[in-house]
Amino acid sequence: MKFSMMEAQNETYLSDWLAGKISDAQLKALIPAEDFLAYQKIKIALDGLEIKPPDTEQNFEAIRQKLVDKTHTKPKVVSLWRYVSIAATVLAFFGLYHFFIAQNDVITDFGKSRVITLADNSKVSLNAKSTLSYGNLFPYQRTLQLQGEAFFEVEKGSPFTVETPLGEVLVLGTKFNVVAIGDLFEVKCYEGKVKVSHLNQSTIVTPGESVRFYKGTSENWAETTTAKPTWISGESSFKKVPMRYVITQFQNQYNVAVKYPKHIENIKFTGTFTHKDVNVALQSICLPLQFKWSKNSGTIILSE
Repeated sequence: MKFSMMEAQNETYLSDWLAGKISDAQLKALIPAEDFLAYQKIKIALDGLEIKPPDTEQNFEAIRQKLVDKTHTKPKVVSLWRYVSIAATVLAFFGLYHFFIAQNDVITDFGKSRVITLADNSKVSLNAKSTLSYGNLFPYQRTLQLQGEAFFEVEKGSPFTVETPLGEVLVLGTKFNVVAIGDLFEVKCYEGKVKVSHLNQSTIVTPGESVRFYKGTSENWAETTTAKPTWISGESSFKKVPMRYVITQFQNQYNVAVKYPKHIENIKFTGTFTHKDVNVALQSICLPLQFKWSKNSGTIILSE
C-alpha cells in the first residue's frame, strides 16, 4: 500500500510522540487537531502492548499496522454454510410435515368411480361424489376417512379403521361397503366381520348382514349377498332407504338437479336404478312408488 508524503510525515510524528521524543503540545502544533484526537485514542488502545524502548522499528511497525487495520476494516463475512444449514433445516421441517402430517385426498366427480390401491395392498372402490382421505403413515396406522360411499377389500394385518362423520368401522381383514351421506350411516359385510360404532352403540356385522343408523334409529338385517355391491357394476340398489338418499345417489350419478315434495323424502324405497340411462333410472325409481316425473330447464321434477 502506498502512502502520501503527509501520511508518512504524520507517522514519523506519531512514532516520535509515542517514544517520548516530542510532547503533547509539540505534536498538537505539528498535526491537525482531529488527527491528534485520533492518535490519543490509538495511544490508549496501545497501552496494553509491551513496547521495548530500544526496538523503535518494531514499535513503529506495530502502530502502523494498527492504523492500516483501523482504516481498512474488513467487512464481516457470514459463512455460506450457515445459510445452507438454515435452508436445509427449513426444507427438512416442511419435508417432515409433509410426511407425518399431510393428508392424501381422493375425490370422485358426478357419475365417476375410482379404485385406489393403498400402501398395504388393500383396495378401495370409491363411488361417485365421495371423498377418501388418509395420511402418509397409513402403512403403520391403518386409519382413513370417508365421506360418501366406498367398498373396501382389506388385507389382513393390523387393525384397519374407516372413520366417517357418523361413526367408524373397525376390521382386521375383510370386505365391506360403507355409506356415510348426510345423517345416513350404513355398513354391509361381504366377508369376515366388522365392528361398527355409532355414537354410543357398537355392533358386530358378519357376511350377508347389514346395519343402518338413521335419525336416532338403527336397523339390522341379513340377506343373500353377492361378492361385491351392485354399484361397482353400474347399478345402485336399496333396501328400505329413505327417498331423499335415493335421490341424492341418483344426482351423484347423473349430475342433475331434482325437485320433489318435501313430504316424500322419508318414504322408504326398495329397488335399483341403472347408472347408464337416466330415463330408465327414473322409471325404476318412480314406477314402484307411482310417482310422476317431468323435466323443466334441465331440472327433473317428481310429483305424486
